[in-house]
Amino acid sequence: MKGVALVTGAASGIGRAVAHVFVLEGCTRLVLSDLNGDGLNTVAEELKGLDSAVQTCLVTCDVSNELDVERMVAEGVKAFGAIHYCVNNAGIPSSPKLRTHELEVESFDRVQAINLRGVWICQRAELRQMLKQGLDLQPRSRTPPQRGAIVNMSSIFAQAAHPRCVAYVATKAGVVGLSRCDAIAYGRDGIRVNSVLPGAVKTPLIEEQLKLGTYSEEGPSNAVPIGRWADPAEIAEVVVFLCSEKASYVNGVDVLIDGGAVHKSQW
Repeated sequence: MKGVALVTGAASGIGRAVAHVFVLEGCTRLVLSDLNGDGLNTVAEELKGLDSAVQTCLVTCDVSNELDVERMVAEGVKAFGAIHYCVNNAGIPSSPKLRTHELEVESFDRVQAINLRGVWICQRAELRQMLKQGLDLQPRSRTPPQRGAIVNMSSIFAQAAHPRCVAYVATKAGVVGLSRCDAIAYGRDGIRVNSVLPGAVKTPLIEEQLKLGTYSEEGPSNAVPIGRWADPAEIAEVVVFLCSEKASYVNGVDVLIDGGAVHKSQW
């Protein structure tokens, strides 16, 4: 992968894993964004350890802030001249976990601002930049070259539901919708847009909850046919494939990565 990658929420979890897989696939120019600046520095050092040729542009960014997002893209372009692969991964869970009649508007709006509006703001800025660029990405199949690819982070809850996470569920379903819309809007411009829907992934946040007893280590053994939590790297492999020229004819899809959980009867 010879293009430039941009990853939001890159300081930990799935975002960190995505950055690692990009480097393993030969991408050596990465724009990494997060609110956790120290975490970004750590990830940048890890990537250097994977490949000494890696160059990173680290941007502390609040994806719900339009000016922050525009600055993120501008700094990436200033550093590397273009942006080709974008992964809009930054997100937060529903908190507090309440049923709708108990939930304050402010709590709903906070989740919506980052998980849906933030993804849209990022995608808009990325599309505006990609439209300025040439058709730089040439698939090995020698099919027409492309400008770039965007992958948005949704969730299994775009297809399932949770009685106490209405804001999270609504935003993740919205991510699928906006991804599909822009997939058909920009396909002829040489830009592909897809989304991924992870299931039970053992991120650092989940590991903290496991220690507190909020979740059970054995939970996926009952809910997931594969019988375990996913590793963030397993999600990252799919994300980077969708960004790559190998997926040159994949556009507007929402890829479920849940070990088969959504198909298992709960009765």
